[in-house]
Formats: sequence, C-alpha cells, structure tokens
Amino acid sequence: MARTFAAALVAAAALFTPATVVASAAADEPADAFALHQAALTAERQGEMTLAIESFDRACAMNLAPSCTMAGLAKLDDANGSEGLMAAARDLAAGCLAGSDFACAKMGVALGQAFPGVASAEGFAAIALLQMGEDCRAAPNDTACYDAAALLHAEERGGADMGAIQRYAATACNRNAYPGCLPVATLTADESDAVENASAHCRAARADGCMTLLAFLLKDKERVKAPDALTILQQACAARIGIACANLGLFYANGPIGARDDSAARRFMRAGCDGAVAQACFAFAVMHKKGIGGPVNRNRSVELVAHACDLGWAQACETLATIVGDGDASAQPDQDAQALRQRACRLGSRSACGAGTATSTSPV
Repeated sequence: MARTFAAALVAAAALFTPATVVASAAADEPADAFALHQAALTAERQGEMTLAIESFDRACAMNLAPSCTMAGLAKLDDANGSEGLMAAARDLAAGCLAGSDFACAKMGVALGQAFPGVASAEGFAAIALLQMGEDCRAAPNDTACYDAAALLHAEERGGADMGAIQRYAATACNRNAYPGCLPVATLTADESDAVENASAHCRAARADGCMTLLAFLLKDKERVKAPDALTILQQACAARIGIACANLGLFYANGPIGARDDSAARRFMRAGCDGAVAQACFAFAVMHKKGIGGPVNRNRSVELVAHACDLGWAQACETLATIVGDGDASAQPDQDAQALRQRACRLGSRSACGAGTATSTSPV
C-alpha cells in the first residue's frame, strides 16, 4: 500500500513538501514539537543519545510522528530484552501509522526480535501480534504492518480490532499450538468491505486507508467503487491528517486529466508537509525547483529537501548530500555530504550505504 505513494512520487518526479521549515532549536526548552525534534537531531549528531531519545520522546508525545520513528530507531539500536524491543516497536508503530515505509519495516524487525522470548506466554492478542509481525516482515508496508501498528496503539485509538486479532491469531494457532490459542476458525478479510475499511482507517489517521483511497481514485476502473473517496480524503486533510493531504496532492497532480490542478496539488502537498509527511516535503521541494503550481524558488527547494531529510526520508538526505557535494551556494553551510549519506544509510537507503562519492538521481 505505502509503495503506491512512494512510487508515485518518484515516477512523477514533479511534486511536493512542508510549508514551514523549522529552524534549529536554540532554547534549552524548545516550545514545540518541531523544535524538540531539531534539538534531538542536534544531540544525535553530537553523540548524546540519551538526550536525543528524551527529546524525540517528548516530540513523539506531542504527536510528531517522525520523532516517534527516530525514537524507536534509537531504542531498537540499544534494546536489550523484549521490553526494550517492544518499546521500540511501539514508537516505530506511530511512524508507520503516519505513512513511513521505513518505520513499518523497522517495527516488523523489532517485533521479530521481541517475540521469540514472550509470544507463547502473552495470550491471544500477543499471538495475533506475533503473526502480524511475521506477515509484516514478509511483505513490508502492507496491511499486516498497519494492523500491528494499530494494535500496539489500541488504547489511544479506541480499542483493538477484535476481528483482526481473531484472524491473525487463528492463522498462527493453526500453524503452531501456542499456549493460549483458542479454538477459532481462520477468518479472511471481506473484500467487499475494502472501501469501507479504507475509509474508516483513513479517518482514524491510519495511512494505509488513505493510500487505498488514493489507489481507487487513480484508476479509472476502480474509481466507481469508491465514489466518496475524494470527499473522505478532503475531510481527513481538514482534520490535519498529513498523509491524506499529501494524497490529495498526488490526486490533483496525477489523477484524471480533467481533475488535474497544479495549484491545488501544490496547496495540498504543502499541507501534507506541514503535517510532517517527509515525502510530501520532498515533493513540495521539486515543485519549487520546477515551478509547478507556483513560482520557482531554488533556495526554498533546498530548504525543503533539508527538512524532508530531518523528518527521516532517506532519498531527501541523499539528494541533499549531492547538492552539498556539488558546492551549491544555496545549500546550508553546516551540512556535510558524507554525514548526510550516512544518515540516509541509517534511514534505510541501500545505495547510500555503499555510496561513497556516488551522486543522486533525484530531480531536485
């Protein structure tokens, strides 16, 4: 599901990012989540990981999803035992729900490392979570990842999806006789409810739901199955669900010819970026570079690429490394190309891990 969004961004190579690039936090007590996130990044660069995790945690508690991802990644690095691994998985789950492919994949890794020691003793819901984690690792960023992330955050999301728990637990129990298994039949998801489920998930700030609605909108034969998809995305965006705004930007950029509107695409990508969707910030940067839906602004484009990197998107960090390496005068003077490639590697870019002096193919 999440691949739809990422692939559309790269293939279109003509899209969007956040309106407000946040300056580095200078105060000892940053006043908002973005400032806390910046302070955490500074601490991380300086090797002060305890301070970095504390600041990421505080920003995460203020619902800044990229901070949750970074907190989870740092905790996963140093996790010792199932409790630490589950704490990392829970943080990464928040980033996954907001639309980060990287967070979804890392959450699956954390669950895989956590469960060998505890799955058989934790009951039916834990058995379901075990199976969700296995399915997530087998198909990263697909439905199982989001189901696992939602279960990890069930308390604040109004309770667990008991149908999903029964479905995954039954699959696990039919394969292995875990203590705690109940005699239930394996259930399958009802395809006829796909639109209804996607709509409910999107309204609940679950990225896979919003991306499924976008997938319906982008295909002529599928659009009739979801006549309210555009309205639901608009409502979710109005409720400040960043991935919904970003998906609206993609719709107006890449949807039916009659619906395309570069100005609207730019406006909604800005909203997605303001909602801390890193991919939207990068796409918004491309729009500033190419003058799509508004004026060309090269300096702003570079600022937005830097912001997307700060929010945790590896491709943005690789692109910024190339810009800095080329000696671009508009690049921020405190950036180091090698450090940026190392960050991209840490954020999941295989090409950056072996890049050396390789250049990016990004359009920015």
